[in-house]
Amino acid sequence: MKIKKQTFVKGILTVLIAQILVKVVSFLYRVVITNFEGFGDDGNGYSSAAYRIYMVLLSIATIGVPTAIAKLVSEKIAVRRQKRCI
Repeated sequence: MKIKKQTFVKGILTVLIAQILVKVVSFLYRVVITNFEGFGDDGNGYSSAAYRIYMVLLSIATIGVPTAIAKLVSEKIAVRRQKRCI
């Protein structure tokens, strides 16, 4: 049981570090791209429009997918445990 707990904690830490890294890189990219010579107002407008669409899609995916996966996994585990008992 101890091995599974360590694996779970390692998984959580990996995801946490990845999320922090993504946020930092995204912030740096935004700062660089908006201050890039020749990018101008048109480039900022295109970038902002694409970013808004991206954020909506990311929000939808983040809300629904993990919940659905957790439900499917828990159902599979429950079915396997029930088959072992019979």
